[in-house]
Amino acid sequence: MSDNERELTPEELEARREEINAHYEKMIPQLTVQLEYETLLTDIETQRAKRFQAQVAIANMMAPEPEEDEVPVKKLKRN
Repeated sequence: MSDNERELTPEELEARREEINAHYEKMIPQLTVQLEYETLLTDIETQRAKRFQAQVAIANMMAPEPEEDEVPVKKLKRN
């Protein structure tokens, strides 16, 4: 059994837990900023999509109606 595979003593386990917890505590401020950043990006992309959808709807409403002979007619094939 190598050194990496040996079982840790209770004291070593506690020291490892404290080390991991300290790392997590250290990362929380940066992760909070990253979450805020990602949330803002998502909000911006959502608003862009809504604006684009509204522009398409307005363009469709303002487009002239196609004339009768311009409307493509699909014919069903019968077997």
